[in-house]
This record gives sequence, structure tokens and C-alpha cells, in this order.
Amino acid sequence: MWCVPTHGDSRYLGARRASDHYLRQIAVAADSLGYYGVLLFAGRSRKDPWIVAASFFDLA
Repeated sequence: MWCVPTHGDSRYLGARRASDHYLRQIAVAADSLGYYGVLLFAGRSRKDPWIVAASFFDLA
């Protein structure tokens, strides 16, 4: 299982902005590596996990 950083990503939490393009790159990488799913965390300062997950459906 792989984690999608919907709050941002780097060695220091939040240093890389969680843009739609970046989240899409992570989803494509997880799929190409054979992962069957990714974790999407929910929280006040994070992007909505339902919307992020729905945006991955048009990757095929």
C-alpha cells in the first residue's frame, strides 16, 4: 500500500505542495509499480480524500 500525501510531501512535512498534477504523478507511479491501492488520509488541512480518489479514475 502506498500513501498519497494530500497535505504536501518532502523530508519536512508540507514542503512540496500537494497539487493535482503531483498527486496524479504519484497515482500513476503506484499503478505502474503494481500497487492495488493507495492510502488517502483525511484531515482539516488536507485535500478531501473522496475528491482526490475520484480524480484518479480518468487515468486509464
